[in-house]
Amino acid sequence: MKKMLCGALLGCALAFAPLGTASADIGGEIGVYVPVGGGGYSKSSGPEESFASFTVDKRVHELTVKKKSGRLLMEFRVSNGSDAPYTVEHQTGQVYEFLVLDKRGRVLWRWSDGMAFTQALTSSTIDPQGEVVYKAEIERKDFKKFKDDAVVVMAYLLDTPYTLSTAVPESVETSSSGAAVFGAIVLGSGPWGRW
Repeated sequence: MKKMLCGALLGCALAFAPLGTASADIGGEIGVYVPVGGGGYSKSSGPEESFASFTVDKRVHELTVKKKSGRLLMEFRVSNGSDAPYTVEHQTGQVYEFLVLDKRGRVLWRWSDGMAFTQALTSSTIDPQGEVVYKAEIERKDFKKFKDDAVVVMAYLLDTPYTLSTAVPESVETSSSGAAVFGAIVLGSGPWGRW
């Protein structure tokens, strides 16, 4: 269900893109787990991460979501690979947004909740060959309240038609002794090239 929802959300985001060169890049990891020691298995705070990316007119949008020590860390990166600045006109002072959704698409958490932004027209610019990185973090005590219902993280620049989404990372199984060796093979196109 999670994969279908993520695919549908990404498809919707790309369906509203203006004409131009667009491509979707999807990434993932195949985890390698080697238990060290004896005992059973339990959930751990091992490397838990999800990633999604797409490219439109030499602009790469990337979303990385990590679980770490009970927190949810989100990073939204927009890179401008063209030789011209990329400027977005905004209706308010808010430039970007992060959302966490449940399996029905209901918003469980919104980065901008409780914040105030100027209500004047503003703009943001990414220099040629430049990038911007936006980060958000949900603290452990807050994430604990809805982590079992959290399925999808979305991020986007306001006043653009592009929305990027990826699954909330799953927990990783480790030995009860807590000793394990983790590794990952990254698959996908993202910044590493096309499939």
